[in-house]
Order: sequence, then C-alpha cells, then structure tokens
Amino acid sequence: MAEITSLSTLSKTNALATDFLLVANSSTKAARKFQLTSLYPTVSTAGTSSETIYTSATLTNKNQIVFKGIASGDTGLLTVATTSNNVVLTVLEAGIDLSLCNNATSGFISGIDFTGTVTGECGVTNGGTGLSTITKGSLLYASADDTIAATTAMSTDGQLLIGNATNGYPSVARLTAGTNMTVTNGAGAITLAASLTTLTANLDTASYNIDLNTNYISGDGSDRGIYVHTNGRVILNDAGSTITTGEATGQLNIQGSTASAITIGNTAAYQSTYTIGNVTSASGVAGAALSISSATAGGGNFAGGALSLLAGAGTGSGAGGSLTLAAGDAASGTAGSVLLRTYTAGGALTTALTADTAQDVTVNAGNLIITGATKGIVHTNSGTVTQSSDHTTGVTLNTTSGVITLAAVALNAATNAEFTFTNSTIQADSVILITVQDDNTTNNAQLTAALVGVDDGHCEISIHNPAATGATSTTASKIHFLVINNS
Repeated sequence: MAEITSLSTLSKTNALATDFLLVANSSTKAARKFQLTSLYPTVSTAGTSSETIYTSATLTNKNQIVFKGIASGDTGLLTVATTSNNVVLTVLEAGIDLSLCNNATSGFISGIDFTGTVTGECGVTNGGTGLSTITKGSLLYASADDTIAATTAMSTDGQLLIGNATNGYPSVARLTAGTNMTVTNGAGAITLAASLTTLTANLDTASYNIDLNTNYISGDGSDRGIYVHTNGRVILNDAGSTITTGEATGQLNIQGSTASAITIGNTAAYQSTYTIGNVTSASGVAGAALSISSATAGGGNFAGGALSLLAGAGTGSGAGGSLTLAAGDAASGTAGSVLLRTYTAGGALTTALTADTAQDVTVNAGNLIITGATKGIVHTNSGTVTQSSDHTTGVTLNTTSGVITLAAVALNAATNAEFTFTNSTIQADSVILITVQDDNTTNNAQLTAALVGVDDGHCEISIHNPAATGATSTTASKIHFLVINNS
C-alpha cells in the first residue's frame, strides 16, 4: 500500500472522472474503488412534452436539487396553497366566464335543466314566457309591456288573430262576410268568394292593374272588345276577325271585319261637339301633332287604303253638316296654313293648294280645272258703276269684276273716246279682260273697247266707233271687266 505523504482539498465541482474513492471489505479485506462522480445524484423529466419542475438539468454543487415554485396565472380563477405539506390547487367557479368559452369545441354544456336551476317561471326579461302552462291551440301575444299571455284555444275553423285598437292586443275572431262576399271556413283554410253580379259604384283599383287573364275586356266573355297586349298596346277587336298583335304598331289599334268602322257620337243623346286629340298641351310644351292616315299596302300589286272625311247628312228640311279644314291660330307669331298635298309621278310629296293667313288660296302646282260646272267661275262680289255725263268721264269701282255702264250719249263715226277707270285692285302687271255689251240701235255701227294704259290703281279704257259714217244711238252700252293679278 502506497504511503500517503500529503492530501489536498478537492471541491465537488472540480471532481473528474479519474477521481476515485477507495473502500475495503471488512471481512475479506479486499480493496475496491468508486468513481467519485457516480456518487452524485442526477434528475430528469419522465413525461413527454411536459414542463420540468426543476430549474436546471445540472445540479448545484453536484448534490443540490432546485425545484420551481407553483403560482396561479389568474388568482380570480385558481388559487395555490400549501396544506399539510401538500400543494393545493383550488378552482374558483365564481370567476369562470362562460362567454369566453367555446362550447362548440369543448361541449361542456349539453343541456340545461330549468327545473333545477330556475326558481319559478322564467320571466320575459330573462328570455322566458312567464307562463307555467298553455292550452293546446293557444297563441302567445304581448298583453302588456314585458308580459306574455296566451289566447284562447283557436280550435274553430277560420279563426284568426285580428288587431284590436280598444285593448291594444289582438283578439281571436273570424272574418265576417260583407256585401257581395261569402266566407267559407275550413280546417286550416279560409275561402273568400265574390258574389258580385252588377257593379253599382265606381271601380277604383288605386293604380293597380286589372288582370283579365285572357287580356280582354268583353261584354259577353268572348274574344272581342278591348284587348290589352303584353307589349302595352291596346287593340279594339270585333268578333269578325282574328287578332294580330304583331301588326299592332301604335298604342291604340282598331282591328275588325271589313264592315267594321269607328263611330264617334251617340244616337240616343245630343252632343254638340266631339273632339279627337289633345286640345291643349301642358304649359311650356309644344302642341302634339295628330296624324290620321289609312293603311299602306303591305306589298304586291295592291292599292293603298282610301281616306274619306265625310260630314253628316241632314234629314228632312235640315241642312247637311259642313266640312271645316282650319289651320291653327297663333298668339303672336304666324298662324298656320291649310295645305293640300299630293304625290307626283316621281313619288315626291308636293303642296298643290295652299290657303294662308291672308285668306289667299294659292295653286302651287298643277292646274285649276273646272269640269261639269253649272256656273263655272262665280264672282259674288262683282260690282257696277255708271258714267255720269259723257264717254270721257272717269269712273271708280274697287272690285275685281263688274260692269261699267257708259254714258247714254252718241259717239260719232270713226271717233274714239278715253276715260280713266279707277280701281284699287288693279296693279301695273294686272291682266284686265274687257268686253263690250253694244246696246246702240244704229245700223252698221258697233262699239269696240281697248286698254290704253294700266298702272297701279287705275287703267285707261278707249271706246271706238269704227263705222265710216253714222253716229251711234244715245242708248247706254256697257263694258264688262275682269281683273287678274300676278301677286
């Protein structure tokens, strides 16, 4: 055995794996050795993914274990105390807020027993009804603020909840049939049937549509009368034709058999005037145009529809109705004119005749042709005038046609006499037609007349006795005249 000459101090933290502790068996006297570091204690965490309860994996001074303390993260929910050397964790139920919990995930609430947790009936303010029982067939209603009541059992056919302004809550009642109405109550059904056969008052739909299903308003239920199409057009159709909605291009269309017609008037009652169109437009809006036209041929060799404007015929000694075509008046501008228009051979619409605000009728195109007339051209405003003394005395007559009676004096042979005819209708470019009505009784003597000069407002007329010998008689002859103006 080696002699120990000296010993040095060895701290636990400096012990090495090569440091041993020598021991001897007291019976066998055999010597053994322990590795010094194997005699120090060690600690480890046995659980998986768990929190260790000591502070470090390395022991302090090789043999001192340091444990972590236990504390509450929320002392309102959990308390930590030591009792009889035990660490006691206590959950405080009063501090648990279920609104912060997710029952859908945890499922900690599977049912609530109100018989054990609610004292008495659950009131309205707590989400209940406040009722302990309810009769079969009853309905709940608010009889007052925050108060729920039950109606009587609705076990009779046709019962409804009907508002009651007297008490402020609904009453259980049945519908009452009024005039022209029947009410039939069934199990879970109420049938309302109208028994109206005659409408004795105005029908006011309050701006709602009347759906006739067949689209017709008819006097006998057949497919005729007023037809309201889904495209918004209205068609008046009789029973003699098949309705054609595709050809109905306007807002109001009249279709019917070949004998159908539009009649405005009333044979049983007197009406002085009937009006078609909008008489007066709204303020600040121009008057709407009104067009009346017959149908254009739809193709092939067919004629267009004729348009007739016929006034009514009189009966007995009564006169027939007049046909008036009048243009519109104007407040301060130019009044309208009446235009008679026709198409030329080339298809151009041309104004043939115009009646303007000056009451002048103008033939714009074509000729004025009179055929089969009993009197031809009639001048109802024709006038007459007589020379006062001799054939040179001037006369005045302001009409476009008339008769000038010459002075009753003789005119010598081969002699002429001139006089001035003053007439406001005469213009410098007027065409004046004159003829002589020769009333003298002298044989072989015949008066002639000629225009000498024409100017605005008058003309000069020369009368002549072309006979070589013999004067005319003193009988008054006449000159007929017609003034035709260029403008």
